[in-house]
Amino acid sequence: MPEKKIEVDEAKRKEREKRILEINFDTKMPEKREITRRTGHSYGGDVDNLVDNACAGCLAGCERVFSQSSFCQMGVATLIGFSIKDSVVIMHGPIGCGSQSHSMDFTIRLYGAQRGKQMANARWFSTNLSEAEVVHGGEKKLRETILMADKRFRPSAIFVLMTCAPSVIGDDIDSVLDELRSETTAPLVPLHCPGFKAKVFSSAYDVVYHGIQRAGFQFTPEPYVDFEPIDVNDPLYELKVKNYEYQKNHTVNLYNAVSIGAQDEAEMRRLLEALGLNVRFFVEFSHPDDWRTITEAALNVAMCHVHDLYFLEYLKKAFGMPYLLPTIPVGSSSTRKFVEEIAAFFGLQKEAKALLDKEELKLKEALAPIRERVKGKKVIIGGGYMRVGTAGLLADEIGMEVVGMRNFNYDTYGNELFQEIEDTLGNIPTAISNQSSELVNMVRKLNPDIAISHPGLGIWMNKLGVPSIALFSQRFTFFGYKGAYELARRIDRTLANRSYSRNLSRNIELPYTDEWFEKDYDHYIVDKTGDLIRPLAGFSVGGGCRRQAASV
Repeated sequence: MPEKKIEVDEAKRKEREKRILEINFDTKMPEKREITRRTGHSYGGDVDNLVDNACAGCLAGCERVFSQSSFCQMGVATLIGFSIKDSVVIMHGPIGCGSQSHSMDFTIRLYGAQRGKQMANARWFSTNLSEAEVVHGGEKKLRETILMADKRFRPSAIFVLMTCAPSVIGDDIDSVLDELRSETTAPLVPLHCPGFKAKVFSSAYDVVYHGIQRAGFQFTPEPYVDFEPIDVNDPLYELKVKNYEYQKNHTVNLYNAVSIGAQDEAEMRRLLEALGLNVRFFVEFSHPDDWRTITEAALNVAMCHVHDLYFLEYLKKAFGMPYLLPTIPVGSSSTRKFVEEIAAFFGLQKEAKALLDKEELKLKEALAPIRERVKGKKVIIGGGYMRVGTAGLLADEIGMEVVGMRNFNYDTYGNELFQEIEDTLGNIPTAISNQSSELVNMVRKLNPDIAISHPGLGIWMNKLGVPSIALFSQRFTFFGYKGAYELARRIDRTLANRSYSRNLSRNIELPYTDEWFEKDYDHYIVDKTGDLIRPLAGFSVGGGCRRQAASV
């Protein structure tokens, strides 16, 4: 392991971790991740400095003097609200805040159908605040909209999203919801998700889970309502009690996300059920009534802890439920770690080893011909840091050269994974960015053969003449051994025919000047003092925060 360049005070590190996990669930709204997890959204350098700066807490100190548009946490909150079965979403703000919702309608119904669940159309209202209401307040309109939505649909839940305009003027949606709880049949969920509040858009996951736990949903079953209790006079009472306890003690809850497809869930169910475990999935694409049985399990596991840590910490605090945050199961090595960690909790290490050895042998044989064709090809990977890191390990497994990684954001929860990346792949160029201009600049300099990118960003790759495949998609399997093979096969097939990206790049003009491409991609990253920070030698050193870390 390479020698660390930065000595991090152990006491300070433990204090930061303690602060992260000491979440105040009683506040009106959760803190943004820039504060709770010291999550960074701006960085340019390499893997070694990325990990060092995360440990030192310096990533959260980086900003930009120039940026294009970026992701809004309201979009994430909206999508999760739609994914709750039979729900209604109310967007409190101008009507333009709902413009993206039309594209979500079909996808929510399709993703539900893939799981065997009939989802209603995405149902949303907007309070459609006028200029006068933006000045004087829109609480009256919000009350009317909530009562209308509850009467018309009798939904399972009403998610009320606080957008930018009412957040600026100070509308008190919590008081409005408290007044109306006795007048509605649906639980009312307050979501404080104005776009300006957090530059780390994944803060929206915490916003949604905070709203869910404040809305009064039940996470324990009620006798005679959710399940029939065992009759003490039943001659088989003791046997039934033992069977019930056995089933509960061998049940694991896996927490999904819209980026995790039904086929991903099926693959992880297959592997864990092979160990004799009962597997259930929450919370997206489930009904709030289903949440009553969440506590009828021995263990909670995040399939993507960027998504679920906040809620799992709440369940631990409120109900004493243990949880695990294993790596996301993309690629054989990460899948092994994921399953082994769960198996160890249940004392099934021996059974897991036998299963995983067999699965890995089959995968190795299946990947052999693909490896021969893609060996040595250069790849760049971009998106959420857990998927980026594990996809990089898979690319290395099939013989590809990972020449760069681009994470939307990053915090210390990725350090174990990215230390493995450095040890396995080397000290490769790494960025934290959600800026298209920086992405195009970085790809131009690294010149990969193929890109694995977050959906919606592949078009930039293809305009540069670089073929791209999605980092995730509900249409394909990415998790487990089946997912590793399918992802490798898509890489192979895409590299076999690059005509589309080549032809596209020859016939379009990028909206960036030659002057921009002469600069480093992290040219506009600054520290909190506003001082411009320049990398010392292009991609070979940490540009964004390394100089800050030296003084931490």
